[in-house]
Amino acid sequence: MTTSTPEKTDGLKALQDAIDKIKETITQSGGVFNIQMAPKVVTATDEAELARQMERAEAENAEVAGDSADEDEDQGKLHSTVLIG
Repeated sequence: MTTSTPEKTDGLKALQDAIDKIKETITQSGGVFNIQMAPKVVTATDEAELARQMERAEAENAEVAGDSADEDEDQGKLHSTVLIG
């Protein structure tokens, strides 16, 4: 999740408000919510590094041979990952 604003405080508050709502919705549905990286103000260099980290995370989470969504559904489990950076 990203935001652009000339006021850093407003941007961080908007992100935190959104995170709080997402957490509330997930936990009310019996899910587990974990923040991988707290909202922060970043520079262009930070953004480039974050993009690389997200690409690595997507590659790591990519479905590999033998993985099956049906396997989790058969066990009554639903897994979801949300990257917030």
